Amino acid sequence: MRDGIGRRDFLQKAGQFAIASAVLPASAMFPLDPASLTMAAVGDCMLLRPLSSLPPESFLPVAKILRAADASFGNFEMTLADDDAPPAYHDGCAYVHLRADLPNNQSIVSELKCAGFDLMGLANNHSMDYGAEGLLSTIKKFDDLGLAHAGTGRDLAEARAPAYFDTGKGRVALVACASTFPYGAFAADGNGEVPGRPGLDPCRVKTTYQVAPAELDALKQIGAHLSPGGGRAGSQERYTFLGHTFVAGASDAVLTAAEALDVAGLTASVRRASRNADLTLLGIHAHEAAGAAEIPAAFLQPFAHACVDAGANAFIGHGPHVLRGIEIYKGAPIFYSLGNFIFHGESEKQIPPEIYQTCGESGNDPSDVFDKVLNGFSAEAFWTSVIAVSTYRNKALAELKLYPIVLQPELSRARRGTPVMAEGEAARKIIEKLAQLSAPYGTRIRFEQGVGVVDL
Repeated sequence: MRDGIGRRDFLQKAGQFAIASAVLPASAMFPLDPASLTMAAVGDCMLLRPLSSLPPESFLPVAKILRAADASFGNFEMTLADDDAPPAYHDGCAYVHLRADLPNNQSIVSELKCAGFDLMGLANNHSMDYGAEGLLSTIKKFDDLGLAHAGTGRDLAEARAPAYFDTGKGRVALVACASTFPYGAFAADGNGEVPGRPGLDPCRVKTTYQVAPAELDALKQIGAHLSPGGGRAGSQERYTFLGHTFVAGASDAVLTAAEALDVAGLTASVRRASRNADLTLLGIHAHEAAGAAEIPAAFLQPFAHACVDAGANAFIGHGPHVLRGIEIYKGAPIFYSLGNFIFHGESEKQIPPEIYQTCGESGNDPSDVFDKVLNGFSAEAFWTSVIAVSTYRNKALAELKLYPIVLQPELSRARRGTPVMAEGEAARKIIEKLAQLSAPYGTRIRFEQGVGVVDL
């Protein structure tokens, strides 16, 4: 634990969570039905400050929802690298390396378990912030404390393998992947004498830029002037320029499609999981958008449908740091993004020097970088989200409720980023916005007694 919070204090706080849950049992929140199985899901978790240091009345109502569900899922968007693990190099001012800097950062896993998490996705663009050493250290600390996880591994086979969590009502499986990650962060299998490469489970995306025919001709002329090898023509309507593929079309557009090899591997993992579990989840970290951050890139819906067709009972997206719409496909919920759940990124003690240089900041105060980066996340949508609680009966979705939360952006840098339950008009606003985002998928969401209810 951090300075001033020892094992006894942590256990005391954990006991407060447990006692409160006993005082208000799960039946007060979710009906006790031996034939049903409830799953709570949230988005990105960047946990750099101990939840056990919070006043119980602030985070406890949130924890009760996670603890009352039979299984709870979140995306762990950081590392538990040891102090001597060197940071990986990343381009861009907005990229901040995330590592829990508590004296014993393994306690972060205990914090997650105490909060109610049972399954965590580890595949995201921060998985390799501290290289293979940091990734393997994170895996070991989750394993040592028995918190099920998926999405990273010593090679691709391990990263793509399902994780399992056994509840009193059945087994829940998780397959986790990412479409957004730095180059080279994905895992690879070995080949004879060549060992496998540690990394994350990839869902690589092929991007093609559609432009008007005249614009394509202009690109060809520029490529020819720059150098004979500046571009490569595949056909009259397609041209590769500076590593990007352009095609002629009626209007400008960014076309995305998941790589067929990864779709085949991921859906095979989902099928394997569904044969060995009573409920199967697919989690994906996907920043890619179709213009506005709230609109998922075109590849995501076909990929989600393929995963459900393969046996996924829920498709859980995260990554863009904002909520996206919800679709019900063949009786399975597709959450295109559940936004942020815990955002303590500003509490990182220090970041690599090249980030300062890229951001145009001198000195070594990370707050200067955070001020610049977080300005892009000043919108209300970044600090609001929901906890999605799905109830299944015989693998069929029977109920879906959305509990609105807010990450307290009005607090100081050292305190904001931890969720509390949204109330009153704030809760209504979150659910109405999510209903608006979900309407294009034919999903209707009602606001009832402070909670969103999806019409099934």
